[in-house]
Amino acid sequence: MGNRMSRAVTLSLLLLVSAGAAQDPSTCLLPTGDLPTRTRTIFVLDTSGSMRGIGDGRADIFERVKSALNTHVRATQPDQVELITFDSGLRTRRTFDAPAGSAAWNAALSTLTADGRNTHLYRSVRDALRPLNTRGGEVTQVFVLTDGIDNDTREQGKTVTAEGALNAWTGRGPLDRLTYVALGTEIPADARTALASSAYASGLTVPVNIVPDLGGAGLEGGLRRVTGDTLDTPFPDGTSIRLGHATPGLALTGDTVQGRTLALTVPAGLRPGTPALLCAPPVAGTGWIAPRERQVLLRLTGQPFAWLNPGADLALRGGEDVVLRLRAAPGIDTRRVTLGTLPAGVTGRVDAPAGSRDFTVRLTVTRPQPDLTVTPTLRLPAVGPVALPTLRGQAGGRTLARPAAPELPADASATGPDRAETGWWWLALLPVAALLLWGAARRRPAPRTEPRAAPARPFLPGVEGLEYREDRTLHLVTADGEVAGVPTPLGGPFDLGQLSRVPHLSGLRAEQHRDGLKLLRLPPDLDVSQGARLLTAGDIVRPGTLIGVAVSRQVRAPRLELGELAGLGLPLALHVTGATVQVRGPYGAHALRLSAPVTDLGQALRAPALDGLRVTLSGSTLLLLSAPTAVQLRAAGDTQALRESQPLPPQAVLDFLPDVQTP
Repeated sequence: MGNRMSRAVTLSLLLLVSAGAAQDPSTCLLPTGDLPTRTRTIFVLDTSGSMRGIGDGRADIFERVKSALNTHVRATQPDQVELITFDSGLRTRRTFDAPAGSAAWNAALSTLTADGRNTHLYRSVRDALRPLNTRGGEVTQVFVLTDGIDNDTREQGKTVTAEGALNAWTGRGPLDRLTYVALGTEIPADARTALASSAYASGLTVPVNIVPDLGGAGLEGGLRRVTGDTLDTPFPDGTSIRLGHATPGLALTGDTVQGRTLALTVPAGLRPGTPALLCAPPVAGTGWIAPRERQVLLRLTGQPFAWLNPGADLALRGGEDVVLRLRAAPGIDTRRVTLGTLPAGVTGRVDAPAGSRDFTVRLTVTRPQPDLTVTPTLRLPAVGPVALPTLRGQAGGRTLARPAAPELPADASATGPDRAETGWWWLALLPVAALLLWGAARRRPAPRTEPRAAPARPFLPGVEGLEYREDRTLHLVTADGEVAGVPTPLGGPFDLGQLSRVPHLSGLRAEQHRDGLKLLRLPPDLDVSQGARLLTAGDIVRPGTLIGVAVSRQVRAPRLELGELAGLGLPLALHVTGATVQVRGPYGAHALRLSAPVTDLGQALRAPALDGLRVTLSGSTLLLLSAPTAVQLRAAGDTQALRESQPLPPQAVLDFLPDVQTP
């Protein structure tokens, strides 16, 4: 009896000491180094027959456990889920990206059965944890769910212990956690000791026939993204909370959870993706073994980018694409922005010019998909996944025979080892490769030369009129009588050049008014008329009106084949810094790094109107070699055209002469 009282006192003192340490504000410290930007949840699920009440099972809980998993995934929206099942060892291991509500995740749960004969728990947990690592990108929560105890004591003559199973997770991050959830059974003494000795694991025993809420008190964790100054609280009402961070001016407005939201004081100009750690003391209650301080990583994302062309048509037929133009918030490196996984039939590409906060995302529907609904995501450094506008499919269109291959980022050459130091060995293979190629060429006929693919044309060039119809939609009219509709916003100002992708209409801004279409801004070099009357800013065009547009300056020639540069708008200018040329327009920029002795800017930029504009790099100076007859290049602020062999100034304006025509 005395020994038992002594152990009880010792245990009470240890609990008091651990609770006091957890209450110490110094324990809520943000880890150093690179912190996660994604969330990962791992379920290690017992699929032995006892989970259905068979054999030594005490309750049929398997279907309710699967439902609890699904409820937790839908509530927390993890970026990735791993579903690992076991009985006589690991049975299945499947990974799901953004699984909440996905068909693959729902199907996996619905087909999951519990018909195994054993519960080789420790070996299975060890094998589930051993390959895990943080990869620097995820904060991970592991849930081990079982209604039994380990009944596998030997594997090839070696004992598998609970401590050995937990120690197998060598790639764990500082915020990663594991909870052993015993469903209607006691956690054995060896497992209790291993959990208490661990730096990251806890245990929870729940009564027979009860399935816990996996987001309940003591099970909180992971990562939350905060776009404003409030967040939905992860902790129950009345919980004491603290905030660990390294950002001056950032604070909680209270130290206790009251209600469903927490309020933050956020300093102005906060860098998107700023981390903070929200902490709460270990949960108190029966059934817990080694409860840990509760920690939730916060990423204060703010508004990481602005959408510059909200009028873009997001309803696409097969073979159509849309270009989203975005501007990153200060502090975001656009060169590291990547596109998340897209479904089959949709391709995408991110173009981020060096040194610019503006970047574009091109999304293409490669085949007709009238039932398509997809919300693409961008992965931003230090922020994580951010949703883009939702694309919807439309009936009709065509199937692309061979979707364009994704392009390498502008700095792709810098992502691997230095070729000058590590890539020299391939030179030794050149003579062998040359002999092999020579022999192969003698044995087979020369391949047929494929014609150069015609560059993409801008949408409906040569627009000379606008039709504002009774249904308040705008339609473009060309000199040849071709008519095409424009996705016309019903609210808010818009730029017609942006919406229509017709460069010479850039700068023509308007918005819907109760009496018609109100013109907000007209470029000084674009004549906009109704009949014989020139329209001005502030005029309101009534529905059912035909509007004329005429270019009054050569820089806005209405039949330009600008190809990939069409979305930049007009006028265009070249900004030259050494070997880097930036083509800038009112709505964006496109950067090109020159490396060849002679570069044709039209071909390099895939802009046919610039074909023949050839430059060469002489030391650190870029020289003009030639220009097509329809293009004139001059220094900004100067009226005199540059001559051949002259150096390009830091800023040069492109003039398109009025005789330029397209076939």
